[in-house]
Amino acid sequence: MLAHELEDDRVSRRNLTGLATGGLTGATLGLLLGAIFGAYPPVPALMAAALGALGALAGRQVAVQISPDEWDPTPNHRAYVGTNSPDDDIT
Repeated sequence: MLAHELEDDRVSRRNLTGLATGGLTGATLGLLLGAIFGAYPPVPALMAAALGALGALAGRQVAVQISPDEWDPTPNHRAYVGTNSPDDDIT
């Protein structure tokens, strides 16, 4: 295995981003819906918690569908030396 393959954490970063994005979106929607439709003070917090958990699960499921190369492509470290250099001044 190459050294950069051992340090490849793109999958875990993708999954954490899906969890965080879905959770924050769900919690925000839960707070808004709870504030609009909630007659008692704990209702917005309960809706935020419930929709935050559902949003985190949904975000994680969406993130799994994205391949690591689409999420964060590996850089091409090809050195431009020799005859294939883009800086050749052929006139």
